Amino acid sequence: MNFNYTELKEYLEGKTTDQQSEEIRNWMKNPENEEEVRRLLGEIWAHSEIRLKGEKPNFELLLDRLHYRIKTQSVQAESQNTQAKTLSHRLVQQFSRIAAILILPVLLLTAYFYFNTDRSFSRFAEVPAMREIYTKPGTRTMLTLPDGTKVWLNDGTLFKYPESFSGNQREVFVDGEAFFDVTTNSKKPFVVDNPIMKTIVTGTQFNLYAYTDDQYFEATLLEGKIHLNGRAGKIELDPGQQIQFDAASKQLLKQKVNPENAAAWVDGKLVMHDERLDLAVKKLSRWYNVDISINSPNLKSYELTCTLENEKLEQCLELITRALSIQYRIKSIHSDNQIRQKIELMMK
Repeated sequence: MNFNYTELKEYLEGKTTDQQSEEIRNWMKNPENEEEVRRLLGEIWAHSEIRLKGEKPNFELLLDRLHYRIKTQSVQAESQNTQAKTLSHRLVQQFSRIAAILILPVLLLTAYFYFNTDRSFSRFAEVPAMREIYTKPGTRTMLTLPDGTKVWLNDGTLFKYPESFSGNQREVFVDGEAFFDVTTNSKKPFVVDNPIMKTIVTGTQFNLYAYTDDQYFEATLLEGKIHLNGRAGKIELDPGQQIQFDAASKQLLKQKVNPENAAAWVDGKLVMHDERLDLAVKKLSRWYNVDISINSPNLKSYELTCTLENEKLEQCLELITRALSIQYRIKSIHSDNQIRQKIELMMK
């Protein structure tokens, strides 16, 4: 069954029956109809013929909430590691990439929720507006959440939180590195979403290193207790414990550490103790905002211990080569009218 321009427009205007609306929704969700759906939505927008009924909604507030909904669905899709890409999931990904410059899909989806005032819209409307912070490379910041929780964000970190915590939990999202000092509330757990692992606590201090692009997750607990759930399974940490999970290789390491080292970046220090080199280069790459790779597989098991504070990149590399008896090579990569350094570590 196919639907035409008029039928889809009437659906968006809330003029279809319940049965017709259900049939149209099922049709829009079918991946085989994606191209036709996009074409019709584009025509509807071009003709600007959607007529709102009732009071005009607060689009600014709805867009805030829609952005939160998009990110939540994206995180859920990542954590389930599903390969099935339905139309709705692909639209979610598309909205997340272009919402800032193409407002059409956002307005159309907003209109959908507005006209279909069923239970799903009621739940959507109850979601608090979200705040979003991104720390550029080379910068760090600290903020206090509505419940009094304090969060420190390392460079290159995306962090999202609601302007107020409603419901039975306090939920935030992080892609990057963050140190949390969570206000205790046993009746309302604090949940940190990340595409690799979800962290659940009631009140504690912990550090998360969780850059999705690195496909690597590290959690270190200073005080209290945390529960982790995601690609690495279900894990509990006690104070002084740390997990390291490589999502690409699915290697998991749980160990006893000095937790203060993991949070030393808050004071401008990068501290590593017996860190496997393949994991250490991820942190060094972030710290100096350069690409560092290991040329020889045999080097990955080497262990690095160091404390970096004000050292320049060249000084750091010299220290590493002397400590591990390896060598490095620096390449200049030209892209987008910019020059970026790429460092390769190799056997002597």
